[in-house]
Amino acid sequence: MSDPIASQSEEVQQQQQVSNDDEVRAYYEAFGIQYPTPEFEGDDSELGTDPVGQDDPAIDDPATEPELKGIPVKYNGQETVVPDDEVRGYVEKGMNYDKIKDRSQQYEVALNRLARQQGYKDHAELLENLDRIEQEAAQQKLNDFEQLKTSLREDAENSGIDPDLLDRYLDNHPLLQQAQEAVQRSQQEQEYRKQEELQQKQLAGWQMLFDKYPDLAEQVDAETGTAAWMTPDMHARLERGYDPIDAYELVHRDALTAQTRKQAEQAVIKAQRLNRRAQVETNPGGSLEPQAPEELTAAFSLFGIDPKNAQKYAKNFNK
Repeated sequence: MSDPIASQSEEVQQQQQVSNDDEVRAYYEAFGIQYPTPEFEGDDSELGTDPVGQDDPAIDDPATEPELKGIPVKYNGQETVVPDDEVRGYVEKGMNYDKIKDRSQQYEVALNRLARQQGYKDHAELLENLDRIEQEAAQQKLNDFEQLKTSLREDAENSGIDPDLLDRYLDNHPLLQQAQEAVQRSQQEQEYRKQEELQQKQLAGWQMLFDKYPDLAEQVDAETGTAAWMTPDMHARLERGYDPIDAYELVHRDALTAQTRKQAEQAVIKAQRLNRRAQVETNPGGSLEPQAPEELTAAFSLFGIDPKNAQKYAKNFNK
């Protein structure tokens, strides 16, 4: 059984809502404005609900990357994955590589046969001597032309033909000119390679010198490129083919020996100071044991014995 008070309350609210709507509509009409109508009708309880299946996607949900599909392989010692769409290309390259490898092996066999026919062990040795072979072939061709030229000149003299005219003709012969150009080109290339190898060897020698004695590089004058340690004696040794490090050590042997001795003495003195400091720190305010004199520790160093061991004989030495 429904509550009469509740029903009356609902009726009053509905009447008030209708009255308010009528009042608002009247204001709109007074100003000549069309009263807006609701876009849809229905139960008010449905206004705040979303249609089924129309929920907004989560904003904070990150998009997950799709998993890469392919074939796992090992390349350069590392595991990697070849995508499925690239497998075909790699397979075709691999099949083509097999053909190239077979062809390369055939060429290698043929080159080895050719090298043995020429008196070489294999094609590698043949390639090492290829420049010399080309130069010898060009020189042989030039020699053959010179012999032919001499023979033709003798025949021309015997036949009463002017030999000078024949020489000019042969000197301008295309084949003879090609042979001369080939010989000159081969000689120039060989000379260039020798100079390049010599420069590389010299640079490596100077690098070894400066690596062993870094202070020498700082003593070089940037403008003149000279240094006090580059004496005439050292320069003469370099001209005779000495390596820079050998020439420097031979010329400056006495100075290097004195420097080594001084460094050894400084190392001994430094070790002594460190030992005294360590003893003071380990026995602060206490009685110190007798210290080994410097001449004793120096003697230990000269005989290749650790100067620290001299401390054991300090008492006997002081007596």
